[in-house]
Amino acid sequence: MQTLTILGGGSAYTPGLLQALIAHAGELPLTTVRLYDTDAEHLAIVARLTSAMAQQAGAFKVEVTHTLEAAIAGADLVLNSTRPGGLAARRIDETLPLEFGLPGQETVGPGGFFFALRSVPEALRVAAVMQDLAPNAILLNYTNPSNIVTQALADGGGIKVIGLCDQSDEDLLALCHALGRPARYSFRCNGLNHATWYSDVLIDGAPLAAHSAPLAPPDDYDDEHKLRFAMSLEMAREQPGYWPNSYLPYYLFPQAFVAHAQQHGPRSDVVAASLAKYYAHFEEEGKRAQPQLRFFRGSAGFGDLAVTVIRALASATPTELVLNLPNLGATPAFAHDTVIETRVRVSSGGIERLVAPRLPTSFYGLAKQLERYQRLSAKAASGGDHQARVAALAANPLVGKTLLAARMLSLARDSYDNWPEATP
Repeated sequence: MQTLTILGGGSAYTPGLLQALIAHAGELPLTTVRLYDTDAEHLAIVARLTSAMAQQAGAFKVEVTHTLEAAIAGADLVLNSTRPGGLAARRIDETLPLEFGLPGQETVGPGGFFFALRSVPEALRVAAVMQDLAPNAILLNYTNPSNIVTQALADGGGIKVIGLCDQSDEDLLALCHALGRPARYSFRCNGLNHATWYSDVLIDGAPLAAHSAPLAPPDDYDDEHKLRFAMSLEMAREQPGYWPNSYLPYYLFPQAFVAHAQQHGPRSDVVAASLAKYYAHFEEEGKRAQPQLRFFRGSAGFGDLAVTVIRALASATPTELVLNLPNLGATPAFAHDTVIETRVRVSSGGIERLVAPRLPTSFYGLAKQLERYQRLSAKAASGGDHQARVAALAANPLVGKTLLAARMLSLARDSYDNWPEATP
């Protein structure tokens, strides 16, 4: 496990990821980290900074590649963190559904489906190159919507794929902060990515139910995250012993999120403003002999999770993690080959599924709807015709009707640049 390739290497997440890799370089057999991105300007900024960081630390070598094939050839691990369409497409993902009275979000609902139509073909292209040039490599998928992309890759076969998402840690950290407790927690989980229930939750060694203090969202949460936290708390009160993934409220309280988006505008505008700040910082520090990464995206989430997975894959000692993988008997709630989000043990010897807990009984209906949507969307985005796309989008619980799905797809085709045409 000597060569790690990062697709989307010009992302603002990359410096945080490299900082985490450097911090654990002594535990990893990495000798080379390759960066590849279609955004040449941001790739150059990030590469200059991360090369200086790695050199200063005496860690691995950072390389820049300019073709997908060169990036993947001979790699041992490929981390896919790309965003096809960029923030311009994300803005449409978040605003187009609002015209139909539905939440605009980049992974949940129609916005997630439109994102999948861009992400899945690119992920499958990566998989095809891996089969030719790095057949033994593992693909770590961090491209959203993670459940649909990972499902399409698993359905396609031919490569080893692991889906990553740090949302469970973010949700449990929020609980710790809300309770004023140290960030020490454990839990089990079952469900689909962004539609998971946590159970057997211990916060600082005590069951969640034992904490009777009123819960308020963390102070540093923005308005949308505060709304998600409040809705999660309401759902948890109806399901004693459980806590929901904070994306689940979009399905249960859609109009609250529509109203919020109409009042505050698309989240992508906030992200665009913050990215300008990050890249200005990266460019400045990349010019220094001893760069100091004062702030970066993913400092407590994505970077740490990706590095934890890489460390686990390199170690003979198993590590328990929450990953997105084909079910393979972990739970009877979903089909054997459906990609679920659940707890597993990871080591250099492989991945062992742990028995998943029961889902809340009242959630089974929605879970089956979301499973069907995930499977249909993975197939439709992999090269399905127009009718397959309509059927998949209509299967989303927030859409639910074929005519509405067709109208949304028609508007989407006119709204996005480089719209991915369906197969004849």
